[in-house]
Amino acid sequence: MIYKIRKYIILIQLIIVLWSSPVLRGRAEDRIDFKHEDYSEENGRIKIRTTSFLFERDLIPKLTVKGAYVYDGVSGATPTGAPPLPNESEVETTEIKDIRRAGFIAADYQIGSHKLSPQLAYSSESDYKSFGLSLIDSMDFNDKNTTITIGASHDIDRIVPNYGMNIIREKNKDNSQVIVGLTQLINPKTVFTANLTLGYSSGYLDDPYKGVLFDDHYSPTTEEIKSLSEFLSLDEIIDLFEYKDGDPYVLFPENRPSKKFRQVGLLSLTHYIEKLNGSIEGAYRYYHDDFGVNSDTLSLTWRQKIGDQFIVSPSFRFYRQSSADFYNPRFNVGSPIQHPEATPSHYSADFRLSEFDSFTYGVKFNYIVSDNLKFDLSLKRYEMEGKDNKTSPSAYANANIITGGFRVWF
Repeated sequence: MIYKIRKYIILIQLIIVLWSSPVLRGRAEDRIDFKHEDYSEENGRIKIRTTSFLFERDLIPKLTVKGAYVYDGVSGATPTGAPPLPNESEVETTEIKDIRRAGFIAADYQIGSHKLSPQLAYSSESDYKSFGLSLIDSMDFNDKNTTITIGASHDIDRIVPNYGMNIIREKNKDNSQVIVGLTQLINPKTVFTANLTLGYSSGYLDDPYKGVLFDDHYSPTTEEIKSLSEFLSLDEIIDLFEYKDGDPYVLFPENRPSKKFRQVGLLSLTHYIEKLNGSIEGAYRYYHDDFGVNSDTLSLTWRQKIGDQFIVSPSFRFYRQSSADFYNPRFNVGSPIQHPEATPSHYSADFRLSEFDSFTYGVKFNYIVSDNLKFDLSLKRYEMEGKDNKTSPSAYANANIITGGFRVWF
């Protein structure tokens, strides 16, 4: 579904950046990667099974091509935006099912100290289409101990009307971003990285599957009260319009701003500890946008080599986010139809815009069979915890993530 698609666009872009980094690899590698991931949220929520194929191939000494194909199967239940019904503890959800196909094709071309990397990405599902172009220039200095990276990308997205959506005609969205990065080899055992990304989105930024509850959307107008008072008492009129236990909630489509400017800063440090035959990587990421969302991410990964064939990598990630300015699990004033004068300009009850913490922890195993073959297996746990004391805890999801695959060099 649409609410997950950005995760995979970002994943594809991350793969491109990692493959393009001259610090991580000094030369191109002719290889094929296969990955399969099982993402399963608890309590019957979202399940995503992802299969991906990646390749990289040297064509000539200065030109390398690479690409990926990703296939997802999505199913399960997702919150609608409605809070729990009276005397119940679980938020309302709706069943979803979809297939997603995505991929990219890219190239690296070395021109002196510059490496140019143009890229083309595409993603398609029943309710969402995305097409993206990007260009990255990596420049080496200081005997290749310093690398400056400058890049820009633009995505053109189309939101296609589908069953259960709040739109009846196609909507458009544009995403643009620029990145400036520095990778510095401090010494043979330590690498420092700093990145700044600026992004701008415009167009339809709502989630068309999410709704918002206005508590007084059944309030009668003055004219209705006057008309009904001819044959009903005031108490009977109130009883006619007020919410009663068991009645379904009536949700209005959310309304987010049509523009968003975001800034993301990232700092990371990787250090190899020779005595332990392992390395430690720490990273901090700061995010801000003009929706009012601020977030901090701290991550720590240890990579321990055991013998010549095994690498064990435990990791931990902590994420903290503030809520969007227009977020609320329910609004007790206003109604887009009956009381527009009291309705906020923008509103959303999407729990992903609320204040929350999340934790991701797990371990990855690498087994190097030979110079031409490597297997890997990753086990992770993802947990969310609301912090605003008003969003139902049942809105948040915990998930188990299992990823396995192999890489073949040729």
